[in-house]
Amino acid sequence: MLTIVELRPDDLARVDRDLPLNRLDQHLSSRSTYLVAWVDDAPVGHAHLAWDDTHLGLPEIQDVFVAPEHRRTGIATALTRAAEDAAHARGCARISLSVSREGNAAARSLYERLGYVDAAVEPVRVAGVITIRGRAVEVDDTLVYLVKSV
Repeated sequence: MLTIVELRPDDLARVDRDLPLNRLDQHLSSRSTYLVAWVDDAPVGHAHLAWDDTHLGLPEIQDVFVAPEHRRTGIATALTRAAEDAAHARGCARISLSVSREGNAAARSLYERLGYVDAAVEPVRVAGVITIRGRAVEVDDTLVYLVKSV
C-alpha cells in the first residue's frame, strides 16, 4: 500500500540510506519539506518542496525520485499531487517545477498530463560544478520551468 508523508526525523537515517536525498542539506537548513513515498514499510520515492528562495518565487517541486523498480507505477504522480496539496493547504495559488529541456521527456510528459504549463520564462542553463551534500558534481543542463494552479 502506498502512503506519502513528510520526512520525519525518526525516519531520516533509513530514508537517507535507501534513497538519494540530494537536497537534504537544503532541507535541514531552510524552509522546505521532503515528502516520502512508502510502499508498506519501505521508502520508495521522494519529492523536495522548496517554499521560498525559488526561481519563480513560488513553491517549487524539486528532486523527485522514484526507485527504479517502482517507476511507472504512479508514485511520481502521487508525490506531485501530494506536493500540490501541501502548497494548497498553505494558501498558495500556484506551484512550480523545472525539468531538463533535453533528455527527460518522460518527466515533462508526466507534468503536462498533470496540468503543468510552460511558465513563459527563459530556460535556465546550469553549468559547472555544484555541491550536492558536500560532493562536487559537474553539471551541464538547461531547465524549463512549468507552473500549475493548485
